[in-house]
Amino acid sequence: MTGIRLRSARAQDSAGLADIFLAARHTAMPWLAQPHTDDETRTWVDTVLVPGGHVTVAERDGRLVGFADVADGWLHHLYVSPAHQGGGVGSALLDHAKSLEPNGFRLWVFQRNTPALAFYAVRGCIEVRRTDGAGNEEREPDVLLRWSPA
Repeated sequence: MTGIRLRSARAQDSAGLADIFLAARHTAMPWLAQPHTDDETRTWVDTVLVPGGHVTVAERDGRLVGFADVADGWLHHLYVSPAHQGGGVGSALLDHAKSLEPNGFRLWVFQRNTPALAFYAVRGCIEVRRTDGAGNEEREPDVLLRWSPA
């Protein structure tokens, strides 16, 4: 995890965070329905996600490489730029999420996103239940996971 710096997101990070969000989803889940256009997603990142005040960004060599949004017992988002996956960025963000929510948190992962499910399983997240996806905008079967301290 050397060279990774974590900090709170700032308004000027919005475009870079939207790029990471879109690239990570398109790369890892090309099969995923897109209920919003890329422009709508960029607006959401700029006007909702970042101003929400719960986003931590990961930088390497001064460049945004990932982010996590954790609050109120939920890991809402954790995305790493495809070019930086496998280099400790996701682990650093997940460890930070654990420090912010020391009593545990929940998160959703799509069932077909097997690399993400494996990532979280190795790091102590356990499956709570599976759904048919009727409750998410993508209508994609998902898995509720939980991380609890040992």
